[in-house]
Amino acid sequence: MLKLQEEFGIATATSQKVHRGLRAEGLIYTEPGMGSFVSKDLPERSAEGSGGA
Repeated sequence: MLKLQEEFGIATATSQKVHRGLRAEGLIYTEPGMGSFVSKDLPERSAEGSGGA
């Protein structure tokens, strides 16, 4: 999360919120003692959640 904070200039609380959200959506997973990684099998997105018009 420190890299997120440095790269985007955001507060610790914000980076933690983003991290929790990405994990809750299944976009990342965390390996204890190793870090967080992008999920290989990304969840399917519904038309409502795609952000498209």
